[in-house]
Amino acid sequence: MLATFERTIRASRQNDLGARGHIIVAYSALATSSQISAGLDKFDKRHPGCQVEMHVMSTDAMMRKLKTGEIDIGFLLSHASVQDPEVTQSPVWSTQIGVVVPRSASEVSLDDLREANFVLGVRENWRSFRALLDEAFLAPGLRPTIVDEAWDVQVIFQRVAEGRGLTFFPISAADSLPAALKILPVPIWAPQLTIAIAWSNVVDAKLLRAFRESFTQ
Repeated sequence: MLATFERTIRASRQNDLGARGHIIVAYSALATSSQISAGLDKFDKRHPGCQVEMHVMSTDAMMRKLKTGEIDIGFLLSHASVQDPEVTQSPVWSTQIGVVVPRSASEVSLDDLREANFVLGVRENWRSFRALLDEAFLAPGLRPTIVDEAWDVQVIFQRVAEGRGLTFFPISAADSLPAALKILPVPIWAPQLTIAIAWSNVVDAKLLRAFRESFTQ
């Protein structure tokens, strides 16, 4: 209730300053890509003056906050474990999952993955992505050796840059990696990840529909 009250006050102040609308958008670190930037540019051209507030958030947190009204739109990992009758999801893009390695690395094979150490996100915060990876490991019989787990993606990347281990991440996010790292596809093994745009069935204003159209058309 307090979050909704504060949000109403903030939106009113922005309207007084001439803003034409206010949308709170959350996105998973897995959804970091040029697709979001392109959609935001398209929306800004159609609705200049609308304030778009962006927050990085886990998929589970987005699902909760969409239902409470603390956020309006979420870009999250589409997975069977992420479903709620009060939240609608529409796929926006799919991408291959690759392996994040130091920039000096040349290529990575399945056999390399069997011998490598890995740094992954803590299941509590990366639940759906870890579930997706668990499913992807079954076909090739992978059992990655996990030496570290971290809550935040930047800590994961830092540990990879330090040589502690490798990690898995969507190839569409390659441009957002630190300069010391890169993402490589793995020959033969090509698991996919889909990002969906999500919104509450209860609160679906005209401006929110216009925002979604900037990404789904």
